[in-house]
Amino acid sequence: MVVDKMSGVFVGRQKQLAALAAALERTPGAVLVVGEAGIGKSALVREFARGVDALVAEGGADPGTALQTAAAHGLQTAAHDVRVGGHGVQAAVHGVQGVQGGMPYAVFVPVLRRLVREYGAELVPGGGRKGLARLLPELGELEEHPELGRARLFEEVLLLVERAAERRPVVLVLEDLHWADQATRDLLVFLLRNLTRPGVLVIATSREPLRLPMAEVLKVPPLGRDEVARMLGGSEGEQVAPLGRTDGEQAASLGRTDGGRPAPLGRADIDRIVARSEGNPLFVEALADAGTAATPASLRELLLAGAERLGRASLDVLRIAAVSSSVSPSYGGSRTPHEVLRAVAGLDDLALDEALRPVVRARLLLVDGDGYVFRHTLIRDAVYDDLLPGERIRLHTRCAEARPELAADHWYAAGDRRRAFEAAWRAGRWERVLELWDRPGLPDGGVELRGRSDSPDDAVEQFDPSDGGMDHAAVLELAAKDALHAGDAERAEELASRALDEVRDPLRAAHLLELRVAIRDLLGEEGLADLREAIRLAPREARLIGALANTLAWNGQDAEARAHAEDALALGDARSLVTLAALTALEGDLATASRLHAEARAAAPDDDTVLAAYAGEADVLEAAGEHARAEAVARRGMAQAKRLGMARSRGAHIAANLAEPLASLGRWKEAREVIDAALALDPPPIHRAWLLMVLGTVAVWEGSLGEAADVLDRARPLMRGRSRGYDSCLEPDLLEGRLAVAAGDVERAGRLADHVLSAHDLTLSRRYAWPLLVIAARTGRVRRAPAGMETTGRVQEAYRATFEAECGGSWVAAVAAWRTVGQPYALGQALVRAAEQDPGTARELLREAAAIAERLGSAPLRQEVEAAAASGKVRLTADPGLSARELEVLELVAEGLSNRQIAERLFISARTSGVHVSNIMAKLGVASRVEAAALARRTGLL
Repeated sequence: MVVDKMSGVFVGRQKQLAALAAALERTPGAVLVVGEAGIGKSALVREFARGVDALVAEGGADPGTALQTAAAHGLQTAAHDVRVGGHGVQAAVHGVQGVQGGMPYAVFVPVLRRLVREYGAELVPGGGRKGLARLLPELGELEEHPELGRARLFEEVLLLVERAAERRPVVLVLEDLHWADQATRDLLVFLLRNLTRPGVLVIATSREPLRLPMAEVLKVPPLGRDEVARMLGGSEGEQVAPLGRTDGEQAASLGRTDGGRPAPLGRADIDRIVARSEGNPLFVEALADAGTAATPASLRELLLAGAERLGRASLDVLRIAAVSSSVSPSYGGSRTPHEVLRAVAGLDDLALDEALRPVVRARLLLVDGDGYVFRHTLIRDAVYDDLLPGERIRLHTRCAEARPELAADHWYAAGDRRRAFEAAWRAGRWERVLELWDRPGLPDGGVELRGRSDSPDDAVEQFDPSDGGMDHAAVLELAAKDALHAGDAERAEELASRALDEVRDPLRAAHLLELRVAIRDLLGEEGLADLREAIRLAPREARLIGALANTLAWNGQDAEARAHAEDALALGDARSLVTLAALTALEGDLATASRLHAEARAAAPDDDTVLAAYAGEADVLEAAGEHARAEAVARRGMAQAKRLGMARSRGAHIAANLAEPLASLGRWKEAREVIDAALALDPPPIHRAWLLMVLGTVAVWEGSLGEAADVLDRARPLMRGRSRGYDSCLEPDLLEGRLAVAAGDVERAGRLADHVLSAHDLTLSRRYAWPLLVIAARTGRVRRAPAGMETTGRVQEAYRATFEAECGGSWVAAVAAWRTVGQPYALGQALVRAAEQDPGTARELLREAAAIAERLGSAPLRQEVEAAAASGKVRLTADPGLSARELEVLELVAEGLSNRQIAERLFISARTSGVHVSNIMAKLGVASRVEAAALARRTGLL
C-alpha cells in the first residue's frame, strides 16, 4: 500500500512504513506512533498517507492546531486556554506535556469535518444534529438532551466513521496526542473498543506511550548514520532532500552549486551532524542549515528556555555537567558521575540533591545509574556555549582535578597545554599527544616520560629528549592503532601513512606497512603490494608472512596462501592458524578447521586474533551450511567483542557472521535486529558493507524490493577494490541478481549475468559463483558450468543441483538437496519449480511451499506459489465443500457475471443464483463477489 518514494524525497523509515501498511491490511485497528519531538513522526505518517488508496482524515492536538480550530469556530475561551498552554515547539524541546484546558475534542474536529464534506452528514440518522453538531456547527442547531450529549456524540462519531469506511477505506490521523484533553482521549478509547467493521485504521502520534486499547505501538528511532548521510548528501555525494522536505526547501537551506544543485556536505561535516543531532531529523536540518560548528541561535534559545527558569544552584550544577560531559565521549566523558558533580560544585549531599532535583524534573539531565547524562547533546552544547570564557576555564580546571581519566581533555580545554600533554602521555591518549607534540614550550624529538611526580609541571620537566625514547613516528603509529581499535579506519590510514614517511629503519617500515594493510582491508582496499614490499624489507618476520598468506587466501590463490601460512606458523605466527583453518574448510574438512580455529584462539597473541578466529569459524560454518553451529560460534564471538570493547570494529564483523545464518534459517526479524544494532555503531566501511549485504538479501526474500535497492546502492561503493578477493565483487552482484529476479526484471538479471560471466573468474569464489550461475541459467545465459568449478559442502551442492535443474535437470533432486541444508526460502523456491515440473505431485509440493511462505512472511515466495497454483489449477487450501453446481456458479462469478446473467447461463432462476452465490461466499469466508473470485484463483479452486 505504500508508494516507494524513498529516493530523493523521503529518507529511511522503511520498516515503519511497512508496519503501517501491514496494519492497513488487517483493519479495523490502530497504531500509536511514538517518538521524541522532531524525530519525524508526522513526516512518517504523511509519507504513508501519501501512498495509500484510502480517504485520509487528519487532526491534531498541538496547541497551534487547536488554536486554529478554536479561532475557526470563534471560540475565544478555547483559544485563550490554548495560548496559556505555551508554545508548541518550545514545549516540544523540553518535553512539557499536556494542554488539559484546551477545546474538548479539538483533535477530532477536522477529522469529522473531512468525512462529512466527503460523504455528507446523512451517513448518521438526523444528519448529525443530535451529536455531531456539538463539534460541527455547520450541521445546524444541536438537538440533544444534555444528559445524553456525550453518549450520542460518541455513537454518531462511530457510526460516521464505519459508514464512511463502507464506501472506501478510511485512515484517521490524530497528531500529538500528548497534548490532547481527557475528552478527546475518552472518545478515542471508545472508538478503538467499538470499531468492528473492516476498513478503518487509526494512526495516532505521541511523544510518550499512551494506554490505548487494541493499539499497536510503533516506535520511531533516531536515524542511523547512513540515513543522515543520505538525508544531507547521499551515499556517493548525490544530494537528496531531507526527511519530509521538498527539493525547493532543500535548495533554500543547503545552498547551491554553480549548476544549481545543492552542495553536498563532506564526510567530516556529516559525522559531526550525526554526533550532535543524535539522529533527530529536526536537529539534523537545523545544524545543516546553520553549519555544523555552532548551534543555531533560534534552536539554542529553545534549548535554553528550560534552563533559564532554574535557580542559581541548579543552574550551576547544570553548567558543571555541561563542562564535565563536553569532552571525549569515547572515554566515558558524556556521562557525569554524581561524585564528580559533588566535588566540583563543592556542595554537601542534601544541597546537591536539592540543586539537581529541578534539573532532572525539567528533563535537562537524565539519571543514568550513579551519574547523569543530558537528554540530548544539543542541550549540553547550548549550556556550554552560553558560558563566559572565564567560567569555562575555571570549570574545566576543577573537572581536570576531579576526573583524572579525562584530565588531558579538560586541561586542553582550559588552555593549559603543558598539563594536557603530561596527562595525555600518562593516559596513553596518543591522538592528544600527537596534537600537542610540536606546540611551543613542549618537548620535541624523542621523549620518554620518566617522572611520576604528583605535580604536572614537575613531571613535564622530567621529559628528556636525549634518552632515545619514543619519537614522532612512534606516536603516530600508536595513534593509528588507537584509531583502528576505535573503528576509524580513514583516520588510522592517514596516521600510518604519515608514520611511514618518517621512518628509515627497514624493520619499522615493514611493520608499518603491515599495519596499513590491516587498515586498508577495512576500507575494502587490497594490500598485496604493501605486504610483498614489507616482506622484502623484513624477509623473516612471521607476522608479515602470515598477513600475506591471509590476503592471498582471500584472493583465491590457495596453494601459495597455504605455503606462506605454514611458513609463518613455523616461525611462531599463531594468527596463521586462522588462515589455515579457512583453507582447510574449503577442502571440506570442517572438523579439522574447527580444531585449528580453537588452537588459534588458545594461542592468540592479542584480542583481535581471538575475535578473528571466532569470525573465521562462523564464516566457514555458514558457507558449509552448518547454520546452527555458525550462529553459536558467532554469538560467543560477539559476547567476547563486547567484553573487550571492540563491538564497533571486529564485533561488527562478527555481527554480519551472525546475521547471515539467522537469515539462512528464516529468522529474519532476529537478523534485522542484529544488523540494526551493529550499524548503529557506525562500523568500518567493509564491515558495514557485509552487514548491508545480509540486510539486502533479507529484504529481497521478504519482498521489500525498494529497501533492497536502497541497500545495494549504499553497499556497492563500500565494497570497492579486492581486499576480500572476488567476494567483494561478486556479493553485490549476487544481491543485484536476486533483486532483479524478484522484481521480474529479466532484462536486468540477464545483463548482470552477462557481466559476471565475462568480467570474473568464477572458480575463485565458489561460495557466490554457484548462486550467480543459477541466475545466469534462469535467464538463459548459460547451460553448462565453467570448467574447474567445484563444490564444497551442502550449500554448494544444493546450488549446483539447482543450477542443473535450471538447465533442464530434475527439480526433485534440487528439493532433496535443499532439505539437507535447512534453508527454508531456497527450499520453498525449489518446491514451486518441482511442482511445475511434475503436476502429479504439485498439490502436495505447493502446499508445503505455501506453508513455508506463510511462516517466513515472504511475499515473493507466496506470489510464486499462488501463480503456480493458478497455472496448474491446484487447490492450496482445504476443500471448502463446494458442490459441482456451486463451482459452476463460482466460475461465472469470476467472469464478472451478475446473478441474473448467471441464471440465464445455467437456466436457473435469479433467486436460485443468488442463493448459490451467498452459500459460496459463506463457505469461502469472504464478504464480496470480488473476494470470492480472487480467493478462488489464488488457491486453485478455479
